[in-house]
Amino acid sequence: MKNKIVLPILLIIFLTASAQAATFVVNSIGDGADANLADNICMTATAGECTLRAAIEQANQTVGTDQINFNILGAGVKTIAPLAALPDITETITIDGYTQPGATANSAATSDNAVILIELSGALAGANANGLTLPQSASGSTIRGLAINRFSRVGISLAGGDNIVIAGNFIGTNATGTIDLGNASVGIYGEFAAQSNGNVIGGTTPADRNVVSGNGNAGILFEFQAINNVVQGNFVGLAADGAAALGNDSFGIGFGSFTAGTLIGGDDAADGAVDGIVGARNYISGNASNGVFIGSGIVVQGNFIGTDTAGASARPNNGGIGFNVGSGTIIGGAAAGAGNLISGNTGDGISIGNSSNLTIKNNRIGTTANGISALGNGGDGVEITAGSGNNQIGGAALNEGNIIAFNAEDGIQINDVGFAPVGNPISGNSIHTNGGLGINLSVDNVTANDANDADAGANRLQNFPVITYAQSASTRVVGTFNSTSGTTFRLEFFNSPTADASGNGEGQTFVGAINVTTDAGGDAAFDQIFAPTSAIGSFISATATNLSTGDTSEFSNARQVSGPTAASVTIGGRVLNESGRGVFGAQIRMTDASGNTRYAMTNPFGFYRFNDVSAGATYVLTAQRKGFEFAPRVVLVSEDLNELNFPALSGLP
Repeated sequence: MKNKIVLPILLIIFLTASAQAATFVVNSIGDGADANLADNICMTATAGECTLRAAIEQANQTVGTDQINFNILGAGVKTIAPLAALPDITETITIDGYTQPGATANSAATSDNAVILIELSGALAGANANGLTLPQSASGSTIRGLAINRFSRVGISLAGGDNIVIAGNFIGTNATGTIDLGNASVGIYGEFAAQSNGNVIGGTTPADRNVVSGNGNAGILFEFQAINNVVQGNFVGLAADGAAALGNDSFGIGFGSFTAGTLIGGDDAADGAVDGIVGARNYISGNASNGVFIGSGIVVQGNFIGTDTAGASARPNNGGIGFNVGSGTIIGGAAAGAGNLISGNTGDGISIGNSSNLTIKNNRIGTTANGISALGNGGDGVEITAGSGNNQIGGAALNEGNIIAFNAEDGIQINDVGFAPVGNPISGNSIHTNGGLGINLSVDNVTANDANDADAGANRLQNFPVITYAQSASTRVVGTFNSTSGTTFRLEFFNSPTADASGNGEGQTFVGAINVTTDAGGDAAFDQIFAPTSAIGSFISATATNLSTGDTSEFSNARQVSGPTAASVTIGGRVLNESGRGVFGAQIRMTDASGNTRYAMTNPFGFYRFNDVSAGATYVLTAQRKGFEFAPRVVLVSEDLNELNFPALSGLP
């Protein structure tokens, strides 16, 4: 009776053991299949031989996370060249090439000194072969320490696999990361027909860095329905030294539609890094198309796009970041380390097409990593094209403004060819030394203001302010503004050491901002003193943003800053109707003998005032208000004039 009971128990124990997770050690570069899939032993028909193919086959038979390690005798790189496509990985697995004796993971901050000794070559694998394929059943797997190259399709296919870690590999290069041995298509591919979520490509330590370069299509590409994926710390289009370009033949990194929740890079300060030298930053350079091409709901932070790892020299992508049918994506951010460096690219730094509700903050676009020296993109800093609206460039809060400088064409171009983009606010940026305008609406050089802003086009061709006077000792700015009546606008003022050749300045240093509300005639005036001092001889310019629509204008005229006068007085008074009541919203124009003009507007009680008027000079003052006529006044000013009134000659009572 005992024997009849014991035998079934032993059989159950044996079957359970054979189904448990196991570690398989590859000891051969051969391609033989496993001889007996039922024995839980990796061995081909040759006694004692375990190939990578046989190890994958055995791992696919077991439950739990299997481990594939390597111990192939002999020095140097061991090249495994399968004669046909390897089997799909259908169970959770860890493949670790760093277990090969002598192999070591990267420890360098801005290069990759990994010693990879296991090369998986597709040179003999035939047509339509991937290096490794991980469908849904392989979710949770890890691939480390491999050079994967020369496959006729993709290096690693995420064919529905979730929560997969791909770290410390060279994909598309030789085992030293220096020679282009690209896979014929994508390096790492989230298959179009299979949703792959929660995967991590790279990581925030040096050992996690992948080099994904030299491939015949994109470096990393998720085309459709892939959410919450993370791409961090990689070289995409650079060689392992971090200096030489070894570009992929299309995008560096691409995420298409329905790929929300994806993070490319990250706020390196949160990772304890110093400005991203080690951490989440990707270096995405040297690629034949955009460095990054993305859709909706993605965060792109802390990356170097178009430069070497020092951020000092160009390693151009064809363009920096491109969009198509995107919404809600964030480029940069106000946190320390969140901004991207987007410089040195052949085309535009950022190109926005058919996209809306994007946020672009705290990036350096056209400079070196220090934000000061020139490393311009070959096109515009930022281009917004037809079908795009409500995209925010910069912001009013601390560290939200971008530096957009030294680009070959415009700093920001909003192109109205086709369906005009509208509602794109531009705020708090440092925009200077670009080849074209600082901000260009409609690609026609300076777009002239029109009365009451009745025209349409890019950003509704928002009118810009007119600066009539700028003075140092703090910064005083005087001028007028005309646009849509009864509307509140944010006027932002900037200082630059030189004026743009167009006469309408760019804006290198943010000085301050005020809100003005236009009257029934669409007019407003300003006379504002800001705390920062602008150097005598520098130039002040301004933009206007309609706070109702989000449309931002081009830059205003550049007005040179004069020094404070040796002695100054005030001129003031009232504008009165025929009944002796104050006239609200009348414009007072004051012109000196040299033609310099200042403006003031009357308050609800009809009072106006000019401060800091040079004494000992003659001025012509005129008052204007629709429905009224006023006589001009000519005055020689030697002291304060506080009752220089303008009674109406004719008009409505």
